[in-house]
Amino acid sequence: MNDPQPSPAIRSVLIAWLLAGLGACATPSPVPPDLARTIASLPATQAATTAHPLATKAALRILDQGGAPIDAAIAAQMVLGLVEPQSSGIGGGALIMHWDATAGKLSSYDGLAAAPATVTAGLSVDVDGKVLKSEAMQRGGRSVGVPGTLAVLKQVHQRYGKLAWSALFDPAIELAEGGFPMPAYLHGILATPSAAAEHPEMLALYFDTDGQVLPVGKTVINKAYAATLRRISARGPAGLWEEGAGTALIATLQRGYRSSLMTEADLPAYNARERDPLCAPFLAYSVCVMGPSSFGGIAVLQVLQMLEARPANGPQRFNFDDTEFVHYYAEAGRLAQADRYQYVGDPDFVRVPTAGLLAGDYLRGRAGLIDSSKMTRIVKPGRVAAAENQTLAPAGEVADATSQIAIVDRQGNAVSVTTTNNLNFGSRLMVDGFVLNNALTNFSAAPREGQAAPNRMQAGKRPVTSMAPTIVFDAAGKPILVGGSAGGGQLVDYISQSLVEMLANQRTPAEALARGHMSSAIRGKLQLEQGTRAATAAAALSAKGHSVEVLPMLSGLGFLMKREDGWIGAADPRRDGVALGR
Repeated sequence: MNDPQPSPAIRSVLIAWLLAGLGACATPSPVPPDLARTIASLPATQAATTAHPLATKAALRILDQGGAPIDAAIAAQMVLGLVEPQSSGIGGGALIMHWDATAGKLSSYDGLAAAPATVTAGLSVDVDGKVLKSEAMQRGGRSVGVPGTLAVLKQVHQRYGKLAWSALFDPAIELAEGGFPMPAYLHGILATPSAAAEHPEMLALYFDTDGQVLPVGKTVINKAYAATLRRISARGPAGLWEEGAGTALIATLQRGYRSSLMTEADLPAYNARERDPLCAPFLAYSVCVMGPSSFGGIAVLQVLQMLEARPANGPQRFNFDDTEFVHYYAEAGRLAQADRYQYVGDPDFVRVPTAGLLAGDYLRGRAGLIDSSKMTRIVKPGRVAAAENQTLAPAGEVADATSQIAIVDRQGNAVSVTTTNNLNFGSRLMVDGFVLNNALTNFSAAPREGQAAPNRMQAGKRPVTSMAPTIVFDAAGKPILVGGSAGGGQLVDYISQSLVEMLANQRTPAEALARGHMSSAIRGKLQLEQGTRAATAAAALSAKGHSVEVLPMLSGLGFLMKREDGWIGAADPRRDGVALGR
């Protein structure tokens, strides 16, 4: 089930509004969209990029107060939960990559929403074993996972934060109580004729008395969210369930097609996990990403290494205007997706053979399977040793309601956070001013007898995700790129393509993020971004056997890049975001 997306007209309004109101620089880009919002003062010694200008400003405010990148990220996330509630917030989950410049240590943390202690065989299987309508299960109480965003932010803050936890909520509380202008992107999502009926819990906040969405720029006030943030600022993540908040949350989960099996006990039982980051070479760089439960990180590294291993008779340049290279890129993506379906699950439940999947010899062998003349009809996963789950079941996808935060400070510390409610407005349930996720839709369907699917639903388990916060290091071991993307299953391609453009083709973030997208992440499709140069390759790629689909592709990228004179950066021109620095 897909949510409505902003029209081109709405996006034009968004860009004009941001440029007029914030003074962001218009940067020439190879293809439409013609504008990428980039750091206004270059170079910058500290910088942030997020999916909304108010969140970016909140991050810089915290940095100016002496806060660490994780402090700034917490402030930005609290603002995003207010101004971009469809995408992320305290009712969802997040992944964090952190670089400690003093210790020279890279670490990563998993705060994905998880299944409660009581589950069925799959989201579309009821407690009595009956099969439910899978489409109806996409929303409502049963689809909600135990939120993890606050837990993971608190864990990283305890290790690397500089300011008091309570000080990080002021920007969001001020905006929630004083009001903020209705964002163009949020307006576009809620502007369709069916939106009021589909989002009944949003009516009081975002619609007028006639059921029409508030116009762009109209002041929105969310005092319930402010009260929730005050409780969390004082009590930490426990503010999500203490003082009666947990009772209200569980009561909310009784709404929808099927009520949740979650109980109040599930909320404090959640624990964020520190995971080993994954790094692999690409050209002269080391690209580091989240490991499982993210399949996105593995897929990004696989695609990059297969591109570098392309045969001598293949395309010689990393040129996305060359149909031959795009074909090779799409086939590499299909091979990576086949592997992830077969092998990737929550590492607390599944032995994922990450070393084997990223081994150079293995990926050179995979790259050798690509036929330069035509698309391979059936793409199978490779054989990798030390894997526990060798049978396949379809796995879910994180949709485009996700958000990206990247922040660096003057001491060289950096953080990349990808955060999500899953589908737009998650479960479409709201409690105490914030939206609850629908993360359980990302588990596989219930496995058949004898089938040990790595991403099947189990109590306490995290479903796999395409989210892949990324930090890239140069040959001296210094971070030169910090970022990631929103965008569902296609997220892997959004990141991979941007990294190729920035690392192989020396594009700036603004140039890379404005390139037309192409993705083979959705089974059976090669998707090309409508209205960009990428779409002009449709006929040539169809001739190679690809089933081409031309459509809008609203990614949600954000990257910061280190140059000799400081940091530059950009936010995706398809959405509300902006990158700023000082």
